[in-house]
Amino acid sequence: MNELKRYLPNKGDCADYTLFLDRDGVINRPIVDDYARVPEDFVFCDGAIEAITQLKRLFKRIVIVTNQQGVGREIMSSKDLENVHLKMYNGLKNKGVEYFDLVLYAPYIKTENHKWRKPQNGMLMKSKSSFPDIDWSKSIMVGDSHGDMQLADTLDILKVKIENPQFIFENQVFQFPSLIDFVASVSN
Repeated sequence: MNELKRYLPNKGDCADYTLFLDRDGVINRPIVDDYARVPEDFVFCDGAIEAITQLKRLFKRIVIVTNQQGVGREIMSSKDLENVHLKMYNGLKNKGVEYFDLVLYAPYIKTENHKWRKPQNGMLMKSKSSFPDIDWSKSIMVGDSHGDMQLADTLDILKVKIENPQFIFENQVFQFPSLIDFVASVSN
């Protein structure tokens, strides 16, 4: 696992790096064949708050990039998604954790092939317009799906997979059981 540090300068110093995080399955527990439609559905993964606390200290910035086709399918509204994200925000704030630098979501249905929906890189390009100093060679994508890894491939970003039994694939450079395990590898 410490092989990750070979990809990072100065023995794991990530102070100039941008971390892109998927949400479902990385920050919150995924719901099989469904969505976190209301705040009560959003449950942080074990160790996620501690991991985010440490990641905020390690990385220059953290950007959430998440597909949310439940909005496009009209299973939930944009306001429902805002309320779910408000629960995430408050859960971090209540533990004294600073919120993410940017949260982007793609509400589009998979069949639309919209440029914002992963694996397309529209959300990454939007983050670059918000933070022009983002350097793709100093970026890491952490996700649990093949689409997350394909997104990283579009700009040659380092790919880190968080294990999720729903998604079996081998397109990542590194794999960890959870976000907190990823943090341990970066910070050790």
